[in-house]
Order: sequence, then structure tokens, then C-alpha cells
Amino acid sequence: MEILTGTLGKAFGGSVGGFTTGKKEIIDLLRQRSRPYLFSNSIPPMVAAAALKTFELLTRDNSLQDKLHANTDYFVSKMTAAGFDIKPTQSAICAVMLYDARLSQEFAAALQQEGIYVTGFYYPVVPQGQARIRVQLSAAHTQAQLDRGVEAFVKVGKQLGVLK
Repeated sequence: MEILTGTLGKAFGGSVGGFTTGKKEIIDLLRQRSRPYLFSNSIPPMVAAAALKTFELLTRDNSLQDKLHANTDYFVSKMTAAGFDIKPTQSAICAVMLYDARLSQEFAAALQQEGIYVTGFYYPVVPQGQARIRVQLSAAHTQAQLDRGVEAFVKVGKQLGVLK
């Protein structure tokens, strides 16, 4: 692989920035010619240090990544079984499709009243008619917390007529 890019945001639990890595000659060229690089600021040193430590930990142990995948699979299966339309994902960010912008905002607000912090996204952040609730899962979530989240989704879903 010649060039590898990644995010330090979603992949690293809400950090900032991203990275590009590759052969020295390619990186040197990008530093001189890449507009996003030329017009951006460096990430804070503590973010770079945390990212490097995370990469180091991941090369030794995948248990947190495995737990994250298990949590995501569990949440998606429970939500699907409850009757929600979940957009397919290969990440820990699950899109609970509601399709209606106003409904996504009402749903998110009602979930927050239930103690579940999520965000409703609608156009122009997502395509017109593709409004959704964005759920970001974590390896730190327990099964009990995931079950509580699903219960809250079901309760609000019934209140707002999304579920029967």
C-alpha cells in the first residue's frame, strides 16, 4: 500500500484530526503540494502522543476492538429485532433511519430525556429524506447499558409512532 489515511476522530473516541502515512518521498511531496495540509494546523502534541500510544496498544492486544465489534453487532441485532431500520455499517456508528427531519429531532430530544445521548441528523448533513439518529457505540459500553439504550429507543419509538 502506497498511502494510508485515517481519522483520529471516530476511530479514536472523539479525538481530533487525522493522518496520512506512506513512503517518505510521498509524504514529503504531500507536505509541499497538498492543499488540505498547507491550509491546516497541526494536531495538538497530546493528541499525537495519544494516537501513537493507541496504535502501540492495538499492535499488542485487540480485545477492546473485539469488544467494540461485539457491542456494535449486539446493538444492531437488538435494534433490528425491535423493528428499527438500521443502515448497514462497518463502524461503531449506527444510523437508525427515521427518514423525516423533524422526527429525527423529536426522537433525539426524547431519548436525551431518557438519559440516552444521541444526535439526529437531517439534510444537508445527510441526503434529503435520509434523516436518522446517529448512535456512537464504544468498547466501554456494558451489555446492560446497550440493553437500556435499546429499551429507550423502543419506548420513544412507540411514543412517536415509529414502532407499533
